[in-house]
Amino acid sequence: MKARTRRIGNFGNLVKNYVKARTEYPLEVFDYLRKLKKGKKLLALDLGCGTGISTRQLARLFETVGCDKDPIMLRYARKSRNPGVKNYVRASADRLPFTNETFDIVSAFSAFHWFDDRRSVMEIKRILKPGGLLFVANKTGVVRWGEGYRKAIIKSTGRHIAAFKENSYNPVKTLRWYGFRNVKMKHWNRSEFYTLQKALQYVQSVSIWNSVPGALRLRALDGVRSYFKKVRADTGKIERKMNIRAVSGAK
Repeated sequence: MKARTRRIGNFGNLVKNYVKARTEYPLEVFDYLRKLKKGKKLLALDLGCGTGISTRQLARLFETVGCDKDPIMLRYARKSRNPGVKNYVRASADRLPFTNETFDIVSAFSAFHWFDDRRSVMEIKRILKPGGLLFVANKTGVVRWGEGYRKAIIKSTGRHIAAFKENSYNPVKTLRWYGFRNVKMKHWNRSEFYTLQKALQYVQSVSIWNSVPGALRLRALDGVRSYFKKVRADTGKIERKMNIRAVSGAK
């Protein structure tokens, strides 16, 4: 596998809209994870945990530690107290402050594409126990509504906004390349429904919003608002059709 340019995702300045618009993963995803990794008193690390949405879901099943490099995101995560969350730790995926073979599970929900480089993956392997599980989950828009609002931003501002190239992200290939065993993938087709306000908040919570100059953001929002009004259903809700994909592999 060729070395890739490291992608950096900065979300701290987007945190207020992130908290309002980002949603949990379906319970089926966690039921599937529990079937993959059975046992008592398992310890999980939720890497790239952000505001702790997935961390709190994991904590219903396992003792869990949340980890993210962004102090602002972690500040919001710590506000939501949960007895199953042992701690939130500030660290980058390529330099984890944990001893060897600490965790039974390392998870990454909507985050692994930011740190699927060699140094980070080897750090994950280092802190996993023998037989420990790396579990990666992503929500991918089936109808590519993200492409729709990105084009609306470009049209309304006259500025090019780069899109994340999903075809360069292949967690199955990554896990196999770095020696994970029994690599599996499972899909679920689901939909999320947003009000116009929630949809606008969602757009302002994604990484490409950082590419919109501050002076042009009101204009960009007007363009996105017009786009969402066109695709809004008779119910007044905006549907985001998704393919949820989970990839797992054992150390």
